[in-house]
Amino acid sequence: MILQINLLPESRMLKLQSLARKRTATAIAVIIGVVVATVIITLVLLLGYTATVNATGKARVATLNKDIDSQRELEEKATTLQDNLAGFSGLQASRLYVSEIFRNLGNVIPAEIKIKSFAITPDYLVTISGDAPSFVSVSTFSKALQDYNVNFKPQPTLPERKPLFNSPVITSVSKSSDASTTSAGSVSFSMTFKVDPSLFSKSAAVGR
Repeated sequence: MILQINLLPESRMLKLQSLARKRTATAIAVIIGVVVATVIITLVLLLGYTATVNATGKARVATLNKDIDSQRELEEKATTLQDNLAGFSGLQASRLYVSEIFRNLGNVIPAEIKIKSFAITPDYLVTISGDAPSFVSVSTFSKALQDYNVNFKPQPTLPERKPLFNSPVITSVSKSSDASTTSAGSVSFSMTFKVDPSLFSKSAAVGR
């Protein structure tokens, strides 16, 4: 049988146990302090990063707003230019439209008739005046206008067989007072008629 004899006094044993507990508590405290410090440092770094990103974003927004303000005048000028181009396009289309009227009217004017003036109103009422060798020539010209594209010289670019020039009216006719005319029986006349805008627009579209 083996006997164990405690050679250290009981007070010494208690002191050693107390020191061991203190070391353990100190180690735990150090570990907790390190963890807390790490968490605090991480939070500070995150807050700093967030503040930096926020400041960078605000600076970017300010720069973009400044660029937008500087380009606003250019955009207004570009808009004005586009409006002017659209207006020019409309004028160009109108010019081509009127040119179609001239072209077709030239096809129907008899060779012996001389046109001196031509005017057209916004509602497509045409007024012309000129000289003709006789009253009969004026009447024939009026009838030719009415029959144009119906049973007289139909145009291949116009699918519809209906008159381009409507309701011709001889408003005046008289003996010519122009001394330069070669025929003693020549007359001066004026005439009005309406043009069909739908047919002319189709003709202009086909022509393009």
